[in-house]
Amino acid sequence: MVRMMVELNAKALGAEIKRLRKMNKISQAQLADGICTQATISGIEAGRGYPGVDILYIISIRLKVSLEYLYKILVNDAEDYIKETEELLENLMKQKNYQEAFEICQSERKQGSRQLGYKFEQLIAWVHIVSGYYLEKYDYPTAIKELENLLDDDHPLFGQDFIDFRIQNSIAIIYAENNLFQKSLRQYKKILTYKEFLKQQHKFQIKLHYNISKLFFLQKEYTLSLEHADLGIALGKQKEDISMTGQLYFQRGECLEVLSGDIMKAIDSYRRSMFIFELLGNEQYVKMVKEQKREIFAPV
Repeated sequence: MVRMMVELNAKALGAEIKRLRKMNKISQAQLADGICTQATISGIEAGRGYPGVDILYIISIRLKVSLEYLYKILVNDAEDYIKETEELLENLMKQKNYQEAFEICQSERKQGSRQLGYKFEQLIAWVHIVSGYYLEKYDYPTAIKELENLLDDDHPLFGQDFIDFRIQNSIAIIYAENNLFQKSLRQYKKILTYKEFLKQQHKFQIKLHYNISKLFFLQKEYTLSLEHADLGIALGKQKEDISMTGQLYFQRGECLEVLSGDIMKAIDSYRRSMFIFELLGNEQYVKMVKEQKREIFAPV
């Protein structure tokens, strides 16, 4: 589906250039003169790729239209393609369909540079590495090294897009999954320093608190784990977002079960967790809570 969209968009741009060329009674050779080969113009008109801006500029002059006119077609096509690809990959990663995500990224990387932007290339590389890691194509040190290479603090676009922080979050998760808890925690603390970014991304911030809470729990730092679970719950209430609240209440219950002499406080959190999962229709988590806390939710 995605591949077809690229072909159709490239053909739309090529078809317009061809129409304008014929309207101006210019041959392909004349249009190409001094800027590229006739074969390149033929390829552009056939929709086999996006021309560079320098070539597009000369083409616009010779076809007596503005660069903006042609560039709008190119940019709109690219934006549509980027948006659709981002949504597709995000859904695949949420579903843990790492095989399909990896294959799409493999195909993208074989395309070479199509001038779709630094951030799009960064996204493809990120998903390729993370999906490859979960498919065991990369060991964790290799995956972390490759992810760190994607983070260029000196790049003018660094920190201006969600992908930079998702990459850092992936590094923290991979560290935690391999029991390198202190390294994971340092990574999370680094992300939390980007306060202005987090203000604009409350869902991500809520998830961060959940991940940090789990991390502290694994280290038996139960008070700190509870603190971050409560911060996530409070932020969810403030933003009227319950997408992670079920997980956070479950985590809160686990902390209270260890810390509190009053088991009823923990049970209340588990019940709230179950209620939210049922409300959201999240059967997988409902089943998880029932299995892990069988003694609480067993029929009387």
